[in-house]
Amino acid sequence: MSKQLLSVTFHLTHHCNLRCDYCYTGEKLPISMTNQTLLQAVQFVQNEVDRRKIKQLDITFFGGEPLLEKEKIFQIIDLLDQSLEDISIHYKLSTNGTLLSDKLVQQLFAKKVYMSLSLDGDPSVTDNQRKNAAGKGVTHQIVKGLQLLLKYNKSTNVTCVITPESAGKVAESIDYIFEQGVRFITTTLDYSADWEVEHFDQLKRSYIKLGRWYEQKIKMGERFYLSFFDERIQTRTHKPIAKSERCHIGQRQFSIAPNGELYPCIQFVTTEGIPEYLIGHINTGFDESCTSYITNCSEKPKAECSGCALESRCSKWCSCVNYMSTGRIDKASPIVCYNERILIEIVDKTADRLWKSRNNLFVHKHYNSDYPVISHLELNL
Repeated sequence: MSKQLLSVTFHLTHHCNLRCDYCYTGEKLPISMTNQTLLQAVQFVQNEVDRRKIKQLDITFFGGEPLLEKEKIFQIIDLLDQSLEDISIHYKLSTNGTLLSDKLVQQLFAKKVYMSLSLDGDPSVTDNQRKNAAGKGVTHQIVKGLQLLLKYNKSTNVTCVITPESAGKVAESIDYIFEQGVRFITTTLDYSADWEVEHFDQLKRSYIKLGRWYEQKIKMGERFYLSFFDERIQTRTHKPIAKSERCHIGQRQFSIAPNGELYPCIQFVTTEGIPEYLIGHINTGFDESCTSYITNCSEKPKAECSGCALESRCSKWCSCVNYMSTGRIDKASPIVCYNERILIEIVDKTADRLWKSRNNLFVHKHYNSDYPVISHLELNL
């Protein structure tokens, strides 16, 4: 990650129209960023861009559900576009998809906002984990919103959260999402859940199925991205993620809470508040001693990972995941460890079979550096 890149997340509200079982942001309260705080936050970001001599700014809109405050999204975009004309600004939005309309999607795409939607699988999975305030499943609403996004951008990303309850249906969940027309799928575990050995046994069986699914789709010539598999294949076919390319919480990225408080990453912005990870305020700036302490803790070698053959390939460096699992950013998550040991073995065997068959798409996908751009263009023709 370039030193001239800055990533900032605007947490526009603590409110949400859903009550997902695994949500980590705390009680859903109708607390949103005031117009005064919004203006101060934008000015703070502008000052940081100037101070750090930033060339690329990544802005993410987050919540709660950020589309509950859609007018503020457009306000922030207009203010930043007008004041930072000489730098490259990329806008992203993470949504549950239930509030999307054709008109709103067109407006957001006109502002070049890239949207990512959350969907955990078919109704038997998603309705069990993602419910509205009345406790009803919302798969139908989410899929309706997803189809609107795909109508304007076939490269729309879907995030699929895997919980202990859904561990046995991962392959079926990914297939369901794929059948909706999605070709960019980000998979992640619910790292704050109580995972037991039996859940990992189910997960392993699911990954074996998913390996066969991945292999079959590649052989059929399907172009897609599946994070759990493709990221780990890349750490083998190419070098692992370099330290300079990692997120660096609180340094090259930070989050702005609805009240203007500054946190090192999205997982630390909750309605309960986590004062030990409060790194400043838009009115007073960063607490440099706190920021440095968090950075040093995050980058410390993990003693529990010493000597592990998979250390350079796993995601133990992610401080947010470590925090969600252990309550500490300097301790590697045991959930990550179990998951990586199971997953990497299956991924490697899948990749070996495709390599040995000299599958053209597999070779193109993992050895041609231009593949991501080519694939994106082909999908959206």
